[in-house]
Amino acid sequence: MASTDHGTGGPTGGGRRPSPRVYRRRRLAVAVLVLVVVAALAVGAAVVAGLFGREDTAGGPPPGGSESSPTGPAYSASRTPPSPGASPSRSSAAATAAPSPSADRCDPDAVVVVAETDERTYSPEETPVLSLVIRNGGTTPCTVNVGTSQMEFVLTRGDDRVFSSIDCQESSEDLDRVIEPDGEERATFEWARNSTVPGCTVVEEEPVEGTYTLTTRLGTRSSDPVTFTLQ
Repeated sequence: MASTDHGTGGPTGGGRRPSPRVYRRRRLAVAVLVLVVVAALAVGAAVVAGLFGREDTAGGPPPGGSESSPTGPAYSASRTPPSPGASPSRSSAAATAAPSPSADRCDPDAVVVVAETDERTYSPEETPVLSLVIRNGGTTPCTVNVGTSQMEFVLTRGDDRVFSSIDCQESSEDLDRVIEPDGEERATFEWARNSTVPGCTVVEEEPVEGTYTLTTRLGTRSSDPVTFTLQ
């Protein structure tokens, strides 16, 4: 009488074990499938990264803008200029990328220049962020030159002139922008708590604790002064 093995040693009888060649083909098929899945995941990740990394350029720099120039405006409001006082970074609101043929030059009396700081008091570890705001106070869109050839940030302490953004500015540029009524352009940079003099001669003395006054200028228009304190 034939016997049947009920142990754990595996089946006995008519089933044939696949040949080594069949095992190799199966392993190759699995490896190819894994590579296909990995490639699909990589493509998907690239698409997602592209969606999140894409920037809306509608309000970006106009053609020919010197975004990476150490002496031209930088078109990111969060960017820190390469050298203190040389390159304010610029952002805009309610402004078009290039002058319209129908947009005349703004009446100087309609251009409002404002000085701002991000804080009123700065601890020794904090860096003051200074802003020059240009507003169209008129009733129609008009063109303003908001380039570094026109702007200046001046810091004083009492009767002492402490800093000017044009002292160490190697070059400057014109930049025309159309500003809508009540629209604005804003230029900002981080002041490194340094002193400057015309001609960019090295100044060893650093600003000390106390109250400082910021005045900004665009062309012939100047802002009202604002004060802040360094601790």
